[in-house]
Amino acid sequence: MLLGGLGLIAGAASHAATWSAALPSRHRAAQWPCGVQLFSVAAELAADLPGTLSALKRAGYDTVETAGLLGLTARQLHARITDAGLGCRSMHTSMTELVEHLEQSIQVAHELGVTWLVCASPKPPTPLDPHQDWVQAMIGAMTLDAWKINAEYLAKIAPVVANAGLRLAYHNHPMEFADLGGTCGYDLLLAATSPQQLRLELDLGWVLVGGRDPASTIRTYAERVDLLHVKDMVKDPASPTGFRSVEIGQGQIDWRGVFEAAHAVKLQGFYVEQEAPFRRPILESLAMSREYLSAI
Repeated sequence: MLLGGLGLIAGAASHAATWSAALPSRHRAAQWPCGVQLFSVAAELAADLPGTLSALKRAGYDTVETAGLLGLTARQLHARITDAGLGCRSMHTSMTELVEHLEQSIQVAHELGVTWLVCASPKPPTPLDPHQDWVQAMIGAMTLDAWKINAEYLAKIAPVVANAGLRLAYHNHPMEFADLGGTCGYDLLLAATSPQQLRLELDLGWVLVGGRDPASTIRTYAERVDLLHVKDMVKDPASPTGFRSVEIGQGQIDWRGVFEAAHAVKLQGFYVEQEAPFRRPILESLAMSREYLSAI
């Protein structure tokens, strides 16, 4: 299936190569190892973990970012990733886990062998409605006071993570950029911590959904941006957010502008991510995204 997927993207790759002809080589995506966020292939990993990791390696991915331990211990997952010829230096967790199980999260990070402990979502003040779209529910739940409380959490967590020899980063969704009367959740979080102790993993697809330009947002937060989620989006009125995740190069984001900005801020790395619903097998989609990025 994966080889077939690579064959299907010749047209997209040709377009990318033409488009990148005027882009200086120092600005191209190939400057960094190409990573993938494993949330994209959660179902495939559950069905065949070693086979899926090997397929990602064959598609040209160098590193992965975890989202949970997939039913294994951290050391077991590290071994599976290494056996597939992949690296892993970043893991996702949630603010809830960091608040309630910080020492355990740090231990998992050490045993997994990562450098980055990434807070991937805030802690809402009350449980979310499981029948509502998660992003929409978060937008409703995260009031000004809720963001202030999360900022206080980060102020306490950040020095502990730093003292453990790890780097803490925050990963956004669109709710961080919602207007709260002249401020937003994102800026409240950053105001509570120093750039040395809290870095940023900008999810560019969600930046777009949040109403901001991805390249400009990289420049706005240049002092803290170390990691990116490379995610493309198209408008989709059937989606609760009004957008749908698609293969890189098939959506609305200006990737030339993104990688020019990324070079300027001395980016440390990026991870491709695509979220359901998928219009084709996800491994095929990820192969398309990898091929596109190799040509720009």
